[in-house]
Amino acid sequence: MMEGRSALRARSIDSAIGASGLQTFSCDNLVIGAGPAGTSCAHWLARQGQDVLLVDQCAFPRHKVCGDGLIPDALAALARLGLLDEVLAKAHLVDHVRCVAPSSRAVEISAPMAVISRYCLDEILLKAALAQGASFKSNMHFERLSRESEPAGQVNGAWFRKLGEAVFVGARRVVLATGASAAALGAAGVSHRRAPSAMALRTIIRHPDLRGQISGLQVIWHRALSPGYAWIFPMSEHCYNMGIGVFDVAEAWPQHKLNLRSLYERFVAVNPLAGRLHNEGETILALKGAPLRSGLVGAKPWQEGLIICGEAIGSTYGLTGEGIGKAMETGIMAAESMLSSDAAQGLANAQTGPMYESSLQGLRARYAQYEKANRINRQPWLAELLIQWAARSERLRDWACDVLNEKRSPEDLVTVSGLMRLLLQKS
Repeated sequence: MMEGRSALRARSIDSAIGASGLQTFSCDNLVIGAGPAGTSCAHWLARQGQDVLLVDQCAFPRHKVCGDGLIPDALAALARLGLLDEVLAKAHLVDHVRCVAPSSRAVEISAPMAVISRYCLDEILLKAALAQGASFKSNMHFERLSRESEPAGQVNGAWFRKLGEAVFVGARRVVLATGASAAALGAAGVSHRRAPSAMALRTIIRHPDLRGQISGLQVIWHRALSPGYAWIFPMSEHCYNMGIGVFDVAEAWPQHKLNLRSLYERFVAVNPLAGRLHNEGETILALKGAPLRSGLVGAKPWQEGLIICGEAIGSTYGLTGEGIGKAMETGIMAAESMLSSDAAQGLANAQTGPMYESSLQGLRARYAQYEKANRINRQPWLAELLIQWAARSERLRDWACDVLNEKRSPEDLVTVSGLMRLLLQKS
């Protein structure tokens, strides 16, 4: 679809290397990956007049396996980018999430949210980055980083394959925003955890007769789905994003990979709405799986000349599997660290990497809390208990709302100390 502006700021350089027609480009900032993390980083840099080349292995728009839900942190990141109104105009808006227990008892938690396909969202984010002055090249399949021999192997660009031909892009700084795939981290020579934190499987189904029954985001727990959960998210045009996510996959990886389709079949067997969608609806996008990386662990976030952001560093939340908001947030953090480093040239400790690490450190405690709260997905009885309790307790529903809005730790909902505080509070 897009190849950036006709006057590509990343300058094409005639190359005499071999007869294969090697293409070379140069730029100040090379961002690899045009998902929410990469486009947010490119947008933020270009807004400040930085020379940015954004590349991706795909042409846009393209589909992406995702739950497509935008919870409050994603809406806040979109607002920072000035894109909230544009996205909401094309999204399906909801005002609550319906949490369904194994017994089918349910409770609704209020919060402003939206659902929009990544096909649409990522194109909006990409176009916005280009409008700020970034350039874009598609069909760029990342192969490896380029490093200087001194000092200490600093990254100075990357090699790609485009339509079978080798392409080299030289850059002062490289941002790796390639998502949850371990292959890109391996190709980059970055030490990383090979196994994902979780796996997800989703489909998009159209069913015109269920809108009255599915008005908000639905998150479903059941013993047949442990250690995970399922979801049904209403979209525009009577479509629904429906899928399952399962955690704790790392220990047996890769010898014993999960049969996600079997888990999905269990879901449609135990949940009546899922069964109706599956049996009566029109499939718009077939079932497809993807890995998730959560907990803000699994890869060091920087090297000299290199910043890694988004799901490549585990930006997805462990409890919910939501990753769009924090992918954008870490992309903006990466850009802010690069800009601050430029502004502080010559000052001690002005390197981009340590600045970025310091920014991420402010998020690590919250990620640890979400990992602890992930026990809800491992222990369906706990989901049952909390949902039954919340159905009778307005205060607990308010606490859950605060968790969605990042005003309260999710750990408070699953620990004895947190629940005791709730019990002891005065009415």
